[in-house]
Amino acid sequence: MTFQPMKQSETVSSYRKTGANTFNIRGTRISVKNSLLLTSTGSSTLDFFIGGGLAIGTICLIEEDQYNTYSNLLLKYFLAEGIVNQHSVLLAGGDESPQKILQELPAVKSFECKSEPKREESAMSENLKIAWRYQKNPADTNAAAESYNVGYDLSKTMPDEMISKCNLNLWDPSENTADQQQASGFDFIEAPYSNLFKKAKETVISGGFKTTSKTCESILRIGISSIGSPFWNSCDKSKNGLNLIRFLYMLKSLLRSSYAVAFVTVPSYLLEASALKSQLWQTCDYVIGLESFVGSDVKSNSFFKDYDGLLNIIKLPVLNGFMPLTRTPDLAFKLKKKGFSIERLHLPPDVEDAPPGTQSSFGCSGQP
Repeated sequence: MTFQPMKQSETVSSYRKTGANTFNIRGTRISVKNSLLLTSTGSSTLDFFIGGGLAIGTICLIEEDQYNTYSNLLLKYFLAEGIVNQHSVLLAGGDESPQKILQELPAVKSFECKSEPKREESAMSENLKIAWRYQKNPADTNAAAESYNVGYDLSKTMPDEMISKCNLNLWDPSENTADQQQASGFDFIEAPYSNLFKKAKETVISGGFKTTSKTCESILRIGISSIGSPFWNSCDKSKNGLNLIRFLYMLKSLLRSSYAVAFVTVPSYLLEASALKSQLWQTCDYVIGLESFVGSDVKSNSFFKDYDGLLNIIKLPVLNGFMPLTRTPDLAFKLKKKGFSIERLHLPPDVEDAPPGTQSSFGCSGQP
């Protein structure tokens, strides 16, 4: 019996890449920790502290600050990131109309993406002796990585021409009354929550954002502002909290099988009820709380004078793994003229200046 060597074509076929096009989506990248598909929140510092970005198929809940100043800013960052990367956007307004939110989106700092220098033609023409079987594979352009979080300038607004190029779906709860309850087809959840979920489901299906789709080249970003506020009150106000929880559960189920991610802000006064707060935390994947220094005496403290508030990462998802991410440090945020940044909060050393002419004693010096 003679040994027949394997042909070169057969060897190459065993190393054929599969599923590469699925993750080559602009504005996304693969997490090196758990292989999740991530997309940016629009804030590079927030991405860093939550593990690189938002995982596709998840809900990020933002507990608004007292005057909804900084939470609304994070929502605009999230939407601006989607428009720059030509993602589809579904925006539901609350206290502010969706049109007004779009008009106040920050502009991009620079339209030029930093790319790696190209190799010389002589180096590219060399035959690789070790990886010869990969020579016929197309070169990776890293287009998705280059477009990940380009940075934004808060002193300028995004041009209307750029916004108009994006696939936008705007939804206002004040324009969706209980008269459309039967049209939504959901009897266990009242309007306007049922109408918004119907809109989200239709957008996912019509846009081809289901994970079963093999031709998906983009993702869907769902932004919801001030959910649960008086503008969202259903017919029975006593069931507003129940409808909110049911809506988030249904939305979470929809996102788990879609190339979509949701960014939801909720007023802080709704979380005064401990039962509703715990249910919201349990339902959503990411939970982030904002505490502003506006109107408080904290700003007078010299230690907090350079900051505008505190940011608390309450919950991070545990996906594709068993262990949660490491405990996040104490964080503070500051708003500058052109940007919003989040930093670690470092407490100063608890050492007081000793009076002149005195010396501190340490250990067993034998002196009283």
